[in-house]
Amino acid sequence: MEWVVRIIMETRHDLRRHDRRPCDHAVTVLWRGPGGDDRFANAKAKDICESGMRLQMPEALPKQAYLMLRATKLGLSGHASVRYCTRIGGSKFDVGVEFTAGLRWKPEGATIN
Repeated sequence: MEWVVRIIMETRHDLRRHDRRPCDHAVTVLWRGPGGDDRFANAKAKDICESGMRLQMPEALPKQAYLMLRATKLGLSGHASVRYCTRIGGSKFDVGVEFTAGLRWKPEGATIN
């Protein structure tokens, strides 16, 4: 049984439910800081799918933090949760978010590039 699990894991590198599409759009991100203060940042969407997106942010965000997102050109306004945050150099961070509270992105009518 262990070898079956190993074969499946080796052949499936990406476990995402939806295909990601590259994009390059501004996203406004709002969240609560550790002291309960409201925080705000301008981010850039790097890729997107129906259930989430990867943002490039000027600061780190804690895993599982809840965010409010607004990306007009992508037709998005709603809530998301941080799945991961990785430093990509200097003061830039890749932040993967999963949409929550029923938020979904649909490519129809949205500008990607």
